[in-house]
Amino acid sequence: MEIFGRYELLRKLATGGMGQVFLARQKGPVGFQKLLVLKRLLPHLSEDQDFIQMFLDEARIAGVLNHPNIAQIYDLGDVDGVFYIAMEYVQGESVNQVNIRARRAKGALPLGLKCRIIADAAAGLDHAHQARTPSGRRLGLIHRDVSPQNVLVGFNGNVKLIDFGVAKAAGKLSQTMVGTIKGKHAYMSPEQARGEELDARSDVYGLGIVFHELLTSQRLFKRDSDLATLKAVVGARVQPPSELVPGIPKELDAVVMKALARRRDERYQSAGELQLALEDFLLSERLPGTQAHLTAFMKDLYASELEEDRFAAEPTVIQYDPRLLREQAVAAREPSASSATKVGAVPGPVQPPRLRTAAPASPPPARRGPPSSPRAPALPRRGGGGDDEPEN
Repeated sequence: MEIFGRYELLRKLATGGMGQVFLARQKGPVGFQKLLVLKRLLPHLSEDQDFIQMFLDEARIAGVLNHPNIAQIYDLGDVDGVFYIAMEYVQGESVNQVNIRARRAKGALPLGLKCRIIADAAAGLDHAHQARTPSGRRLGLIHRDVSPQNVLVGFNGNVKLIDFGVAKAAGKLSQTMVGTIKGKHAYMSPEQARGEELDARSDVYGLGIVFHELLTSQRLFKRDSDLATLKAVVGARVQPPSELVPGIPKELDAVVMKALARRRDERYQSAGELQLALEDFLLSERLPGTQAHLTAFMKDLYASELEEDRFAAEPTVIQYDPRLLREQAVAAREPSASSATKVGAVPGPVQPPRLRTAAPASPPPARRGPPSSPRAPALPRRGGGGDDEPEN
């Protein structure tokens, strides 16, 4: 474990061209702790202003977004000149890894759940496209890297869009030159592969590729070289999923092929339209494709991971009464009259806040007189005093 500023780096998750990604923990007083993901700029890039600006752009852009289907940004800063981004920890895997595991363990990922994953991803993407700055100005955001690696499915069934590292947006510190291609070649739109000006419909095409591959479990445009892949993106024929996998309804073919229309005007004009088309399909086919169905499937598919408790040795405070801390702070500032009258009395140090436990109550003092019937032991209280109960 490495200490990095106010974070504990528990283990490395990945290393990319710009930074390292760690599972990290933030700790605070009275047992507070939070698991998160920390992305740290590689040390040798910390002196390169272009990379620093790209790194800061990613945090600034994602920090504006607040949606259940987009991983949240918590913090941006630097430790000894090394920049970092602290973001939401999604305990799950990328959509392609979920699909592979489902095929091996269950035979297939159900069709309704495939539609649910893409519909939720489309919801997050549409929110990003419509996002505005705090002052109300349209951000004009385009993700430019919609790919299976950037669509995560949590073990709890939540779908999260991640990685706005190459996103295009108004007011960025770094700007991409006209004609420069950014993103993964096999998930580009035809206009992106040609280096043309982009709009939100380019991301719709990228999500259409992800959907096609999820349905067929086959790569759509990937070829042996980058040039061959780009040529396929621009000109290769796209087969409807039902031609590759028997049993896929023709109605779903129509949704996929519209998302993959090479002419922008013939595509869904927003990710929201694609989401609505998938929701309508699920309703018309009466497929089990709700959030609850996805949650139940993921909990079963990843039961062993969910049972594993990597941090069982780390104590976690379950109950804490904030009034105790306030009372002790007041006592420290204003010594009681009884202690002030004692000659030579020296106030002792303030004790740390006490935690409520389930220890049995002290026995009552002995009383004179005839013995009384035994009393039931006192039960520990939860919360109490009108305070909100702390969350687990």
